[in-house]
Amino acid sequence: MGTSGERKKILFIVQLPPPVHGASIMNNYVVNSSKIKSRFNAVVLNLQFLTSIQDITRFSVRKVFKAIFYGFELIWKIGSLKPDLIYFSFSPKGYSFYRDALYVFLIKLFKRKLVLHLHGKGVKEGINGSTVKKNIYKKVFRNTNIICLSEKLVTDLAEVYDSNPIIIPNGIEDFKINDELAKRGPNPKPRILCLSNYMLEKGIMELITALGLIKQQGYSFQASLVGAPVDLTAEDLKKEIGKRDLADCVEITGPLYGSDKVNVLNDADIFVLPSRNEAFPLVILEAMQSGLPVISTLEGGISDMVIDKQTGFLAEKENPQLLADLMTLLLNDSMLRSEMGNKGQQRFKENYTIEKFEERLIRALDTIISGH
Repeated sequence: MGTSGERKKILFIVQLPPPVHGASIMNNYVVNSSKIKSRFNAVVLNLQFLTSIQDITRFSVRKVFKAIFYGFELIWKIGSLKPDLIYFSFSPKGYSFYRDALYVFLIKLFKRKLVLHLHGKGVKEGINGSTVKKNIYKKVFRNTNIICLSEKLVTDLAEVYDSNPIIIPNGIEDFKINDELAKRGPNPKPRILCLSNYMLEKGIMELITALGLIKQQGYSFQASLVGAPVDLTAEDLKKEIGKRDLADCVEITGPLYGSDKVNVLNDADIFVLPSRNEAFPLVILEAMQSGLPVISTLEGGISDMVIDKQTGFLAEKENPQLLADLMTLLLNDSMLRSEMGNKGQQRFKENYTIEKFEERLIRALDTIISGH
């Protein structure tokens, strides 16, 4: 690499926190990475449409005006910067897809190299048998580089993208675990943790049902449901917990951040995320880093993250009985919990650190810019 003046210019179009969710967290890593900043001349366009996680699926006139404003800002930044590459954290479904598609068509007018980083899935669902929608997706993705999070997610693009996506799994920073937490002894009762926003598609109701089945079988445990309300409130969950006589062993904590989240991860024995709809959940990486066995579903890229029967268990979606059976396997066997957790932690270190992510992304950006 030469002097700073010779660095290639990249315009990063991203959405940064708030709100806090997987894509905004990864976008924050990218634009604040010292390695990326030292390698490239980076300019950021922050598409700040949302103030809370509840706003993600809501349409509003305010968002429309913001979209128009950012469109003009995009034109100005491309014209003034003349970037060698435009990196776009792109929404693949919903209202956001059509907004981002317009930005892509605008970018293509300037004939700049473009890479779309897909932090979610939903292309197949978005097409929904419509030839018109399928053609829109094809035009958006034509002559464009795409980054996917997982090999399992490539099939989501199969009908509309003719090239091979670049696969870059997400990575996360190392937690700072204090000595007291690192040396803690076993819990008197095994602790089950679900760290997820309170949403039906995260499988929270199935988990509560499964916990009820476990209690009926006489198992002793403590469970924590940690997250922010979206389409389910804390009262909704407490009502379901009450119906199943779980009030003495299941707590609703609301969202936890920073050291509070690290503490609850490191105090747990089993991590459960029974999602119905998922791409590449960062919370599973957090659980793996914390040395927890993971129980999750055969959904999105999860089966690339969790090795079934080695670092945890994978189940079909919306099956509370199977979920209960898998949890009881781990409740019965502390050695199995430890073995799976250790293997998951090693897998994290080898594949999913933030350093691994940065290396892969820089290599991909260099390759795209050079035209190889």
